[in-house]
Amino acid sequence: MWVLDRHCNGMGFLHGGMICAFSDSALAWAVWSATGKMSVTLKLTMEFMDIVREGSWLEAHPHVTLIDGDHVHVTARLVKEDGGIAARADAIFRTLRRKA
Repeated sequence: MWVLDRHCNGMGFLHGGMICAFSDSALAWAVWSATGKMSVTLKLTMEFMDIVREGSWLEAHPHVTLIDGDHVHVTARLVKEDGGIAARADAIFRTLRRKA
């Protein structure tokens, strides 16, 4: 994602809440890709490692680590354009019966 002014806090870098929302969406896509099912977030944990400035490109690299019945454990690295890690997200999702 391109980090725009509307994504930033008053100090000019990406707001932590925006990083959480971006991570949650990327993690949910990983769950859908692995299971073919829609899901809801049960738990989301963020670890912030570096700032991301306005105008920067940020990528999420999610992958499923465990599928245990209807619970799916997933993690993601949020990578800046220079290859540095901006944050890490870990989550547990619950899949829904309805397929996407």
